[in-house]
Amino acid sequence: MDLPMIRGTAATFGDHVSADVVLPARHSFLPPEGMAETVLMEMGPEANRKVRSHPIIVAGEAFGYGTGRESPARALRAAGVKAVIAKTFSRLFFRNAINNGILVIQCRELAALHVQDGDEITIELTKGLIRWKDRTFPFPPVTDVVANIIAAGNLINYGRQLLARA
Repeated sequence: MDLPMIRGTAATFGDHVSADVVLPARHSFLPPEGMAETVLMEMGPEANRKVRSHPIIVAGEAFGYGTGRESPARALRAAGVKAVIAKTFSRLFFRNAINNGILVIQCRELAALHVQDGDEITIELTKGLIRWKDRTFPFPPVTDVVANIIAAGNLINYGRQLLARA
C-alpha cells in the first residue's frame, strides 16, 4: 500500500524519555482527550504544548523505555503525533506506537543533528526518506502490514478492515 507523505513540524526531546514520563500510569485510563492534556506533563506544561502542536517528535536515545503499557503511545496519538524519529527506542514502545498508528523510525543521523522545535520534516514512506532542511536521510521502508496499520489509524481498525473483507 502506498501511504501519503507525513509532513509536519518537529517537537524535539533529548535522550531517555521514559514511557512513564510520556504518560504516567495514573493517567492510563483517561479518555483520549484527557491523555492529550496530560501527555509529557511530567516534563512541564511547555513539553505538553509542544507535543500537541507538532505532529513529529525527534528524540535521542531510548525513547519510550521503562514500561510495556500501551497508554503512552495512545496518549501521543491523542495529542496528534503522527511519527517519532529517534536514535533508539524501547522495543515495547516501538511496537505499541505502530499498533496505535504512529510511525516510528530509528534514524541516528537525523536525531544527532540540531533539529529545532518547529522545523519542517517530510517523511516519504514509499521511498524510505526523511527530508529536513536541505538534507535527506534514508530509512528502511516499512512493511505492507505496518503501512496498513498506520493507514488504518491503529491495529484494531486494521483488523476490522481485514474482517470486513473476509
